[in-house]
Parts: sequence; structure tokens; C-alpha cells
Amino acid sequence: MPSAEANTAIKPVLSDFKGQGALYDGLIRTLDDGTFVHAYLISGASGMGKRTLARLMAQHLLCMGGKKPCGACPSCIQVRESNHPDVITVTPGKPLSPEVKAGMAGIPVDEIRYVNSLVGQHTFVGGRRVVIIERAEKMNAPAQNALLKTLEEPLAGTVFLLLTESPELLLPTIVSRCRALKLHPWPDEVILNALRMHSVEDAMAKKALSVCGGSIGQAIAVAADESYWQRRRDVMQDFFGISARVDILKISSAWKDRKDESDALLNDVEDMLRTLMLVRFKKQDESLLADYPDAWQRLAREGELPSFMKLMDAVTQARRMRANQVTWQAVVEQLLLSLMEEKSKWSM
Repeated sequence: MPSAEANTAIKPVLSDFKGQGALYDGLIRTLDDGTFVHAYLISGASGMGKRTLARLMAQHLLCMGGKKPCGACPSCIQVRESNHPDVITVTPGKPLSPEVKAGMAGIPVDEIRYVNSLVGQHTFVGGRRVVIIERAEKMNAPAQNALLKTLEEPLAGTVFLLLTESPELLLPTIVSRCRALKLHPWPDEVILNALRMHSVEDAMAKKALSVCGGSIGQAIAVAADESYWQRRRDVMQDFFGISARVDILKISSAWKDRKDESDALLNDVEDMLRTLMLVRFKKQDESLLADYPDAWQRLAREGELPSFMKLMDAVTQARRMRANQVTWQAVVEQLLLSLMEEKSKWSM
């Protein structure tokens, strides 16, 4: 769902998550009847709404109104404005503990020990306390073990909400002590509605929808990012437009100075290849092929699965080369060669 920060006029509510189906139904049932557990693991790709869901759950748990969450009582307002005294939020780089330096990429053990000391104190309002740990996978091993001790002996009235894109990086013992809430890609219409709420024009909304992978946050972000679309145009021109070996050195030299965009470039190429494959197997509309050269459009209409898998493997190999410290220009050259060879098979 769109984050509250994205547009202050938009106030998310739990019912926004109905599109998550069984996850929503089960969560609402446990919150309403009081059978919620002491720890939840909220996972999903970037922009799926993990932070928004956590805050809405905190509103529900701390609400002082009748129908929860009412959204209007002092507690609901404080949670929404991120200043409720009984909501502890752990964020990498923004430590709560005076013993931890600001700007650290991870969450060290001293931060979790400090949080453990806070949850052992009386609440300020006198009700429950909610601990939100953002990017939970950023906890180092000692920090995870320190948190595990608290999860193994839960304190009455304290609920932990762990947010992560990579639950596999957490200790299995931590995962096993949390109720899993895995957010799945959002339906197209939900994403389009969110984009309309953010005043995104229809043409751009459709473009953002085609590249967001079911992530509302990603759709909103790219819709407003002209540099993203310029890079996509560059990738389409250079990597999918290449037609001769003599162009490889010229293009790789141009991209050599864009080393800081290497991850984004590989993601773009992979996404564009995926679009071709989805069109071929009737999962996406052919209108998405408009910007592709004719040879790639023909592949998307006539190609077989092995051709697409070979191309995807080329991107995977590029990532391996990058991880193994192969020079970025050499990585680009190898990827260009793979794309050019496949394109030549489909040129008229």
C-alpha cells in the first residue's frame, strides 16, 4: 500500500490490505478477537506495504477508541505521526541506544540490548507496547541472538513486528517464534488506484505498472523518477538496439563510467527480457512491445522457452561476474554479446 509519507492527504487503513486475501482475513480475526501473538514477521519485496501494515497494526493494538483502530483517538494519531511513546522503532542507521553510532548499515547487538531494556520498563500510556524492527535482516548474529532471548520469554503486553525483504537471513529460531505475514504482489487495479490517488496520469500509471513487479511503493517511486525512465531508454537503445560486434566496445566504454548503476542496469535488462517472455506466453499485452526493435518483437511472438531462459542465464552470469570482481566493462561486453547473438536470430 502507499506509505503515509508518500502523500500526507492519504491516510491508510487496515481494510486497504483486503487485496492480500487470507493474510488480511486471518490478521483481522486475531486482532479483533484478541488472539494475536507476541511476534509477527512481515515480509515481502520493497514497496509492498510492510511498514504501513506494521503501523496500522500498532494503531489497532494501542487504539483507545471503540472500533479499533478508530484512527482518531490520541493513540492512533500519535502512531500515525510516529511519536507514540509506546511504539519503539528500530531502524538501521538511526540508533536508539547512545552506545551505537549513527549511520551504521546494520543493527548491532547493543541496539537490541537497549530495546530489551526498554521493553522491560512500564509503558507510558499504561497499555501495550509495540516494537517495530525495520530491515530486521540487518541485525548481526549477536543482535539476533539477543532478540531471540526476548522472543523466547515474551513480556505480557509487548508485540514485536519484524519487517524484512529477506527472511532467509534471519535465524530459523527467530522465524519459528513469529507468525508469518508474507505480502504478495498487489493486483493491477489496486496499484492503478494507488497511482491515481497520487495524481499520476494514466499513461505514466500504465508504464509504472508494467515495471513495478506488483509493488505499490515501487510504482509510486518510478512514476515520479525521470532519471529511471531515462536510464531505461538508454538500456533499450544500447543493449536491445545493438546489431554489430563493432558496437560492443563503443557501448561498453560508454557504460564503463556508469559503474554505480550496474545493479540497476542488470535489473532493467532482466525486467525487459521478462516482459518479452510474459508477452510470448500471453501474460502481458503486446502493447508493451512498442519500444522494442523489430527482432525482439518477433522473439516475443514466436520464440520458445529455451531462448528466453538462455537470455535470463546471461543476466545471471553477468551478476556472478560482477560479484567476482570482473571489471564492469568486461561484464557489459559479455552481456552485449549474448543479447546481440540472440537478436541476430530474429532479425529479418
